[in-house]
Amino acid sequence: MPAAVTIDTAGGQVGGAGRYRKELAGYLERHARQDVKVIGTGRNVTAAWLAAREASAVRRGRRVALNNVGFMTPGGERWTLVTNALYFMTAAEMTAVDPQLRAGAARQGAIVHRAARRSDVVVAPCTAMADRIAAALPDVADRVVVRMHPITRVPALRAAGSLILCPVLFAPYKPMPERIADWLAATSAMDDSVRLIVTASAADVPASLAASPRLHFVGRLSVKDLADLWHRCRAVYFPTALESFGYPLAEARVHGRPVIARDTAQNREIAGPALCGYAPGDSDSLRAATQAALAAELAPDPGPFDPDAYFDWMLGDGR
Repeated sequence: MPAAVTIDTAGGQVGGAGRYRKELAGYLERHARQDVKVIGTGRNVTAAWLAAREASAVRRGRRVALNNVGFMTPGGERWTLVTNALYFMTAAEMTAVDPQLRAGAARQGAIVHRAARRSDVVVAPCTAMADRIAAALPDVADRVVVRMHPITRVPALRAAGSLILCPVLFAPYKPMPERIADWLAATSAMDDSVRLIVTASAADVPASLAASPRLHFVGRLSVKDLADLWHRCRAVYFPTALESFGYPLAEARVHGRPVIARDTAQNREIAGPALCGYAPGDSDSLRAATQAALAAELAPDPGPFDPDAYFDWMLGDGR
């Protein structure tokens, strides 16, 4: 059967991007889709790759780019998954990030925006991200579709104790040492058994945090090792602000784990009943959210993130 869909998987292999690509690989393995041609596996998104993929893709059927940069040449339907909020920052957000990062995001964002304008469908993983795209590119707004990222539910063990997982990939625009320090200060009066497990190295934070007995730094983990931690931890701490989605929010909901995160419309949409929200900068609010998370009993809610429904929609059902 000739390929009816070409899908470009070049790009990030860690963090949320890696998580997404693992879901795609699992779907393709389960369904043995002979009509789907995968290109870009293991590649970085470079100018050379973007030029090469235009030549390698079948120019009929559907072409799907998973790396923010849509296909540019005509032919078939062009779908683009947009998953980087840095390319759609507000003016206030741009002033808050490092100037070098801001300049790089602006250069790359110009390409992302131009490609989005040529896309037939632009997929955003939440309403807030769709609003960012529409604000920056009003002429694309009617082609933006919200579809939350897919997650396969793995039956989790019932967690015991008071371990809280912070599964955040550190990045320059995510002031994670400050957010960890906020949590440590807000929960200082709580029992010493309430501890935070952070998926970063102790070298990534100041010595005062690295030495805290209530913080445990485990470094970057494989998807399997991270899944083991999800089984062991009672709740999740996800304090970041500039996100296009926020996989830990969704995974908490899927696995029935409370997630301590900012009380925003985006986080409420994704985490649903799993959200234990707090107001940024309010230590009392953060402490109350942590206490609520440790006391909560939640049922898993995987329905909104069903991988088969998601990829059947994105790639067509193959029939």
